[in-house]
Amino acid sequence: MVIRSNFLLDWYGFTRASLFIKNGLIVKICNNCSDSYNRLIDARKYYVIPSFIDGHAHLFSMAKRIEWLDLSEVSSLKELKRVISSVAEKLGEDKWILGFGWDESKWSDEQRYPTMMDLDEASPNNPVFIRRIDGHLAVINSVALSRLQLNKNLRGLRLKKDGSPSGILVEDALEYASKQLEYNLETLSKGLIKISLKAGENGVSMSHETMSLDDLSALFYALTVTGIKKLGMQFYAFILDKYMDLVLSRGFSKIANDIVKVAGIKVFVDGSIGARTAALRDPYKDDPGNRGMLLKNRDELAELFSKADKAKLQLAVHAIGDKAIDVVLDAMKMAKITKELRHRIEHFELAYDEHIKAAKKLGIILSMQPNFVGQWQFQGGLYEKRLGKERCRAMNPFKKIIDNDLILSFGSDCMPFDPIFGIWSAVNHPVEESRTDVLTAIKAYTFNSAYAAFSEDIRGEISIGKRADLVILSHNPLEIDDIRRLKILSHMIHGEFAYINFV
Repeated sequence: MVIRSNFLLDWYGFTRASLFIKNGLIVKICNNCSDSYNRLIDARKYYVIPSFIDGHAHLFSMAKRIEWLDLSEVSSLKELKRVISSVAEKLGEDKWILGFGWDESKWSDEQRYPTMMDLDEASPNNPVFIRRIDGHLAVINSVALSRLQLNKNLRGLRLKKDGSPSGILVEDALEYASKQLEYNLETLSKGLIKISLKAGENGVSMSHETMSLDDLSALFYALTVTGIKKLGMQFYAFILDKYMDLVLSRGFSKIANDIVKVAGIKVFVDGSIGARTAALRDPYKDDPGNRGMLLKNRDELAELFSKADKAKLQLAVHAIGDKAIDVVLDAMKMAKITKELRHRIEHFELAYDEHIKAAKKLGIILSMQPNFVGQWQFQGGLYEKRLGKERCRAMNPFKKIIDNDLILSFGSDCMPFDPIFGIWSAVNHPVEESRTDVLTAIKAYTFNSAYAAFSEDIRGEISIGKRADLVILSHNPLEIDDIRRLKILSHMIHGEFAYINFV
């Protein structure tokens, strides 16, 4: 196969050329490949870049909740209650109502979390569980509280002043409740196909994921009854740290095939800004008595990091708040981690110069989500309300990180699952000295994410010998006035089209 188009070569810009593709690989780049071929793709008026590698996503979780209510477009608390009430009427009593994706910071009426009372009013006879967009907070109603049998002493079960449950769950309480909301493996299989098709449309060929061992086994089961393999979607999976001993003793760390590779261990150190659980040095502006939640202390982390490092397991450590980042970097220094393992800090949002310098010294890869900037960092947005203007400006300092020669990998965290929006967000960061240029943002979403997964030798750029994982764009991303207008016309994975919409 030969593709004629404008290709992003050598990260300097676009060059008019032809690619000769054979057995899923780029075997020749030339002005006019004359080798015999059985198919010619003439895309000379379009622009081709490497396919995206989402450096931090939750596509597997999306597959598990494929039949849940998508509440991301709900525009007010009143509408949320109306939607839940309508679903309750259709389902009948006693059946679970599960939803995800709501974001109170965008609501037009009351910009607060829903309460148990709100959900009781909407659905008094059905158990209701709705998870916030960031995944770090959920709200349940009275029927759900009774079904889930949550202990009042469980960390993360927020109580009202009188000591009764408020209906809000974060971190440990949220995880405990979530485990009881079992998914059907047949539904999961259908969900995997849908999210793989969505990945094809979004130009994503690989996703870096967080999984439990149960998730991993469910994924392998589902793959035996779906056609996902034909679509080429791949998972680079980090297993939750509480399973580390099992990962080592059972040999799970050696799992690698065409669909999934177990990469290492995922560690949560704090929560999120939206849930007010990110661990901060100073209190939240809109909650003065709260500095968030530090889920593990420095000594616990140092021991865990050392154990993973000695076992040659790559670390992916969730740290959003400045306090969490302080503790993680100190623990990594204590553990004397190995640079060659390419350990990562996920999010690294409220980060200062001393954090960046320490991360560089340790050889850390920074896996960050520019989508958060577009969602919450602009003037008057959620971050400003939670943190105040000064700390809001310090969030997501992409350019400082790049200028200090650290590897910056971009991912979406599925908020939303859309690399184009992420690139637009990085380029249009509200703080000028934190913005990236377009090519840097694309590289962070392609080659750098490949590097973060030890696969830069086979993917992530357009060059001879690399996989033919390619995205055909409608416009030149270096010249278009609004990057959000870019359309993905086609997506090729390993030499085969996973999505095609222009020929």
